[in-house]
Amino acid sequence: MKEREVVIVDYARSAFGKLGGSLRELAASEIAGEVMRGLVQKTKVQDRAFVDSAIVGCAHGCSKTQAVARYATLYAGLPYETSATFVEMQCGSSIMALNQAAWKIKANVAEIVICGGTECHSQHPAFMSTTTPPYKELAPICYDKGLTPIQERDIPMICVSDKIAKLCGISRTECDEFALRSQERLQAGYKNGTIGPEILPITLPATRKTPERIIDRDEFPRPDTTLEGLSKLRPIYPDGVTTAGNASGLNDGAAFLLVMTAEKAAELGYEPIARWVTCAHVGYYEDLMGLAPCYSNLKAMKQAGLGLDDIDVIECNEAFAAQNLGVIRQMEKESGRSIDQKKWNPNGGALAVGHPNGASGARIAIFAMRQLEKTGGRYGVVSACCGGGLGATAIIENLKR
Repeated sequence: MKEREVVIVDYARSAFGKLGGSLRELAASEIAGEVMRGLVQKTKVQDRAFVDSAIVGCAHGCSKTQAVARYATLYAGLPYETSATFVEMQCGSSIMALNQAAWKIKANVAEIVICGGTECHSQHPAFMSTTTPPYKELAPICYDKGLTPIQERDIPMICVSDKIAKLCGISRTECDEFALRSQERLQAGYKNGTIGPEILPITLPATRKTPERIIDRDEFPRPDTTLEGLSKLRPIYPDGVTTAGNASGLNDGAAFLLVMTAEKAAELGYEPIARWVTCAHVGYYEDLMGLAPCYSNLKAMKQAGLGLDDIDVIECNEAFAAQNLGVIRQMEKESGRSIDQKKWNPNGGALAVGHPNGASGARIAIFAMRQLEKTGGRYGVVSACCGGGLGATAIIENLKR
């Protein structure tokens, strides 16, 4: 049987909200449902065919449901016959959703899949034990959840960032310069139209106290950021390099892709945007998890028979400036080649636009596709580090060249 070709025919995301911002009243599954519904309406896919599956990633779960994917799928108005699968790979959740969609299509068990992810830090659910004996007069407290059973490696993400900085010899100034670059590149992307058109507005209905609101602009970017301002921020830990200015945010948002076979796309009259080429996932040290994309990226490129010179866009989720700089240095060390910084997150990243964990992988896939279409480049790498010590990567090929 001829191997099936997997293509992305369209995409959409919400504006990314600040913690406690405009999307705070929507649960993660509802934000996902809003974007999925908008993507369905935009593409008219339900008028043309049956959507086999929805694959929805989320790092922290939803305040309204345990069945995040199913809830979002039904909220979006997809039929009950559409299957729904939940994916959790922390910040790589929606990259894994894309990769699972591709596997499902290649295995000949689906033809059309909506995949991506969502997060609402404004409604971050907490969990408490139901077995605390009441007679001991202990007030209920939230579980303190970890990312690894190995306690000495179960350290806060900011500590991971600072540890990478020390290991790789990354200075505070370099981190602040990287953060400023992210902000400036995002603003340039807005101005030249590369970034922004992919946002689907979400309408919040009027209430007795508030008028109808349309959420269609990212809330986290700080266009007035300066290097001087960044340099004045205190590090979160005294001996560290990580500050509020060179770290990603806690954000609300969702992003999704419409994926199908190339044959189905042609049959339905879609012009594919990109081809899914291959993927890779790796495990790495939990306390250095930020470096994991180095290894998943190189593994995926090797599988595809590609080198760094063949890649036109490298999108790596900006958990922290030190973390991204560490991935760059480690990839250069492992490959023996230097990376053209113009290709690395060319329209900024999570340090500027925000980081709704489960949605970020699909967001950076969208950023990669928009940049490739703008420049005429061929291959893009989409990657993220994942809490617990994982790296996730997908490689796409621009079909709009």
